[in-house]
Amino acid sequence: MKLDGKVSIVSACGRGIGKEVALRLAKEGSNVVINSFSEENTQALANEIEALGVKVVAIAGDVTGTKVILEMVAGAIDAFGKIDIVVNNVGGGSAREVDDKDNPLARSEALWDGTYAMSLKAPALMCEAVMPHLIEKRSGKIINMASLAGRSGMPHVDLVPIPSSYHSMKAGLIRYTQVLADQVGRHNINVNAICPGIIYTDAWREISEGMVEHHPRFKGEDARDWFVGIGEGRYVGDGMPQTAMRREQTTDDIAEAVLFLASDAAANITGQTLNVDGGMAKD
Repeated sequence: MKLDGKVSIVSACGRGIGKEVALRLAKEGSNVVINSFSEENTQALANEIEALGVKVVAIAGDVTGTKVILEMVAGAIDAFGKIDIVVNNVGGGSAREVDDKDNPLARSEALWDGTYAMSLKAPALMCEAVMPHLIEKRSGKIINMASLAGRSGMPHVDLVPIPSSYHSMKAGLIRYTQVLADQVGRHNINVNAICPGIIYTDAWREISEGMVEHHPRFKGEDARDWFVGIGEGRYVGDGMPQTAMRREQTTDDIAEAVLFLASDAAANITGQTLNVDGGMAKD
């Protein structure tokens, strides 16, 4: 197997893309340190990974805080003696409930702060936490999960209900990936990013359910069909094109890309951002 004897850290992997990534790395022989916000999801995934015959350290909690990040790094070193692969899957962000009628910017501020914490700060802090170890061992693979929202070539941003804070932070993560790759390449450390296309995960389903009554062009069932359709890679509704591949994009597509970047086959690839989107974006 491609990753026999390797040790991987995967954040926010209780479901969706992160879960598929953690399972794919484990199937290829990597021991894994996993995390999600949900203790139930974290333990359920740990059980699945153990059934594959590799070892797992499960740490539930909010990975936007330094406590959980440091626990994951220490857990990897204590259990396995090293870290080889880091997948920063955490991302997103939402505005906490704000009760401040005197401040018209309160909710916007909460949204920007929350998105920054999840989509840029947490991945950067994880990189900072593992870097001394990777530099000392003179090897490592870091894969940051960015988004098409951070690329200038994402089509029809007016149709997809993603706030500008998310676009901005994912663009920041892409640039951070480039800068960090330049800084640590001399230590034989690869740093890359992946931009998934729109994949109909539980998270996307939740977004669609919350937006069906508020979409600028579609209402009710038409909106729900539109959301499902772009998750499946097909044309639905006015203005959104099919993907070039004309097929559904899946979590497995992303996991395969992560596996490639984590493997020796990608030894000379660093500072790059790989779109895995069925041909949706054009940059």
